[in-house]
Amino acid sequence: MVKNYFRVKNIFNYIGSLCLLTSSSSAAAFYDAYPESEGPYISGPASENLQWLGEDFSSYIDVQQLECSNNKNAIDHFDVTSGCLQAKYVDSWKLGWTDDKVFRVVAIGKDSNGSEIKYTDQTNQYRAFIKTWKNSGSIPAWSGLHAFARYQTSDDLYVGSIRYDGNVTIKVKYQGAYTTLAQTKLTNGVKNYLNTQGKLAAGQWYDIHFSVVGNKLTLALDGVELLSVNNDLLTEGTIGIRTDNLSAYLDDWQLLPSDSIVVDPPTDPEIPTDPETPAEVVEFIPGKTKVINGDIYSYDGQCYQAKNSPGSWEVPSNASWFWTAVECVDNPSPPTDPELPTEPVPPTDPLPPTTAVEFIPGSTKVNNGDTVTYNNICYQAKNSPGSWETPSANSWFWDVVTCP
Repeated sequence: MVKNYFRVKNIFNYIGSLCLLTSSSSAAAFYDAYPESEGPYISGPASENLQWLGEDFSSYIDVQQLECSNNKNAIDHFDVTSGCLQAKYVDSWKLGWTDDKVFRVVAIGKDSNGSEIKYTDQTNQYRAFIKTWKNSGSIPAWSGLHAFARYQTSDDLYVGSIRYDGNVTIKVKYQGAYTTLAQTKLTNGVKNYLNTQGKLAAGQWYDIHFSVVGNKLTLALDGVELLSVNNDLLTEGTIGIRTDNLSAYLDDWQLLPSDSIVVDPPTDPEIPTDPETPAEVVEFIPGKTKVINGDIYSYDGQCYQAKNSPGSWEVPSNASWFWTAVECVDNPSPPTDPELPTEPVPPTDPLPPTTAVEFIPGSTKVNNGDTVTYNNICYQAKNSPGSWETPSANSWFWDVVTCP
């Protein structure tokens, strides 16, 4: 991986005439990601040669204050422009945490020659767990989770939003004025995104991808495309995260190449048909099975009951926060003639000793080129897999290799 170098940005204030920045006037602060007084800057698509360090919060101690908007020299590869960002341990997870009503953070990256990058084609990916909403009963409709792309200044950016009121939007902010480019209504799909009041639900993870390629902007949630629109106003910039009126855990924040995320385009709901013989236990297939809390699924010969709204990549296990091991219930079926006995299958040889690390979904952190074992097969990481990208032979994030 190309080593990144970073520097702290400048904050300029404009409140009538020049004056000192105070906490009461922080909303009027103007942030410039690429000030003319600095540079030189280079421009190009996010790629192996133009990377960003990313952030998975695995290198910090519990409750460590990483950075606040009034102390931007604490962390080199991002700037918190509003609120504070903290590291927090939850069980075995190491996560980011923000408890501010208004939170903003912007990525900063340079290439190995020390030149700062203005990314053209890019995908902003991060995961967020909404713990609670703030100002209960008077939450503004636009509150929620947002992803910045081609961020140049606080007045010039693209933003994809998953909002409290259930709307999904893509907007451009140009010279300080917002324009809505596309909007749709979020519906329950991969997860139950909306609560009984039709508002964005707390208590679950949201996996957000906001991609800008050429003049095409695409917003996806949990691998499903929600919106796509064309716009030519902004051609380059960086990425960032914005949250409003909520407390949230953050994880797996990455700047990815534009072609690294494959999402399913939105489709019309299927017309219900009379079901065949219903199955009480559904087999869980990573990346495919849509899970409902309380339902029971089988995986690797065991049965698990879903809880805490697992996504399609939250693989069932005894140690998972999303699953509880339960006794399998046999599906009723009509009696059949007994099968003839067959010759037993000889046991397969166990995996020989290897230096590869065992991959544990949701726990193992990997870098491109790392070799891991999963189900007695060795895989080499590519295209920056997250901790939930389970190794498989047909995965875009993994190659099957000989165990070292």
